Amino acid sequence: MTNKHSNSAKGFSLIELMVVLGVVGLLLAIAAPNLFSLISSNTLTGEGQVLRNQLTYAQQIAISKNADVEVRFFRMPDLDAAQTEEAFRAFQLFQYNSDGDLAPISTFFRIRNPVAVHDRLSTLLDPRSSSGNSSDKKFGFSAPTQGSYEAPAGEGGRMRMTDYVAFRFRPDGSTDLPFRTGSDDTWYITLVQGEGALQSSSPDNYLCLQVNPYNGQVSEFRP
Repeated sequence: MTNKHSNSAKGFSLIELMVVLGVVGLLLAIAAPNLFSLISSNTLTGEGQVLRNQLTYAQQIAISKNADVEVRFFRMPDLDAAQTEEAFRAFQLFQYNSDGDLAPISTFFRIRNPVAVHDRLSTLLDPRSSSGNSSDKKFGFSAPTQGSYEAPAGEGGRMRMTDYVAFRFRPDGSTDLPFRTGSDDTWYITLVQGEGALQSSSPDNYLCLQVNPYNGQVSEFRP
């Protein structure tokens, strides 16, 4: 009795493999820009959400503790990421302690690459944007203010004196930001994707957080 052997399965030919790889490569080329855009958008959204949550938290703490909470934005390089140019890359919350000194009450939050703060689209970070008159300053409406503080802004988180710009939430939920006149009468900070921070005009993709000086409400705007 003779055994019948089934034909062995044929493998792919070189031409067939090249065709398959070509199709896969074409699909990846089509999908990649959208995929990278989605990833970048999620990163921007995530960093914006962290900042917005911390601003809201600062207001809540000011109300619950019946004491001012200061929000500081630190201007620093990011040496760990080989970013030597100083920019606003971190923020932290402060409140007066029992000794009467402003002390940190939150983590030192670093804004992660490729997200960056667009200085020219952030009135909250420009003390020159304040149009407060002598009456405003008399009643404490003097923000944004400037200062320096020893923060973990060095390479590997080492402590170093770091410049910052700050404003405060008051116990009634308002802020120490003065009224602004003209068309630019709002206070806001704008986050963008990497290269957008270097553009002089408004980038295509951004996240803008606006702070109402009267009631401390934080609003978010996206294109």
